[in-house]
Amino acid sequence: MPPGRIPPLIDEYDVTQRSAREAAAAAAFVPPAPVRVRERRRVKAAAALAMAVLAVLGLASYEFVANAGHAQRAAAVAHPHGQGPMAPAGIPAVLASPATAGTPAASPAATATATATAPAATAPATTAPASTPPPQVLTVAGVAAFGPAGTTDGDNPQNVAQAVAGDPATPWYTDWYASPDFFDLPPGTGLLLDMGRTVTVTSVRVSLGGEPGASLQLRAGSEPALAWLPVVAGVSGAGGTVPLRPSAPVRVRYVLIWFTGLPPTPAGTYQASIYQVVVQGQP
Repeated sequence: MPPGRIPPLIDEYDVTQRSAREAAAAAAFVPPAPVRVRERRRVKAAAALAMAVLAVLGLASYEFVANAGHAQRAAAVAHPHGQGPMAPAGIPAVLASPATAGTPAASPAATATATATAPAATAPATTAPASTPPPQVLTVAGVAAFGPAGTTDGDNPQNVAQAVAGDPATPWYTDWYASPDFFDLPPGTGLLLDMGRTVTVTSVRVSLGGEPGASLQLRAGSEPALAWLPVVAGVSGAGGTVPLRPSAPVRVRYVLIWFTGLPPTPAGTYQASIYQVVVQGQP
């Protein structure tokens, strides 16, 4: 065999070994096919599971919405015009306002605690009206016979003190007249009471003697003149003790008892008499 030449068997062995090594090296760089197949199967299984979950959730949502709509329709049919369902007997009904809807209900213990600790509602304070003191008998400072012209032409001025003496046996008398209305000449006659200062008059009680049938007015004012003494009370056909009450208390100094009609007398004339006058009010 010439020098430097490789024997055929060795050469064939080298070729064979080299081919085996190259094949093994090439196979080392190729990923095994079964691994890829398993990964694809896992992806498909995960996708299938996700689709199943979505299908179940969709079905559950549909059932929930359908049931809710059915319940609302049933409630609307059972309770028309917005009326809520009636609470069972023995259970108080509670209506939730829009502001409290969705707020969890407080437990009985919490409600009881809040009720116990909440301050009691206080009624708004009101000012009581000032109480009016009871009327009292007022002292009359002076008495005068009074006619249309004032104290200058009154009847029987010398006996006026008997009008407030309280003795029915000795009253003050008017003059006698042929008619009960004086034939309108004069238009009236009476007694003027001077209280001495401005007072509050609530009532005047006049005790008449003789027969009933007198017509008289209660006049009061600040000046001893007929025009300044307006009528505040009156009575007709009176006899005995006559109460005269203004519709409201008056602040005056002068009080006039003014006859516009006279009662009859046994002599066939007309004449009035007074034996007591009591003025009540506040000084």
